[in-house]
Amino acid sequence: MPIFSIWIAGEVMRGLLATHGHSGLAGQEEVANQKARALYHVLDANPEVYQVVPHRSVRSRMNVCFRIRQGNTEQEKTFLEYAEAQLLQGLKGHRSVGGIRVSNYNAVPMENVQQLVSYLEDFAQES
Repeated sequence: MPIFSIWIAGEVMRGLLATHGHSGLAGQEEVANQKARALYHVLDANPEVYQVVPHRSVRSRMNVCFRIRQGNTEQEKTFLEYAEAQLLQGLKGHRSVGGIRVSNYNAVPMENVQQLVSYLEDFAQES
């Protein structure tokens, strides 16, 4: 096993302990769950605007995928343009699937997710 991989794993663990204390991985898992709950809550609260792509039973907390107005490409383009203007970047879905894809990885802080949640609420109200 390369030494660099071991060093990186150690740095990740050190960061988790510094951030979450002795709860470590469980603490990071709880943060990931909170972020996913916040995103899905606003999406589910506005079904006339947002349609989450995967069924509730197989939703990912790391990649939140949804369509706007049943896949209305103009509305999705507008959504992405307004998001970019608010520095919410990298939301465009895969080129073969389309839609919106939120990458909610561990490095994404809760503050960023809260900013996106606010934008999702505002966009839904204005649509």
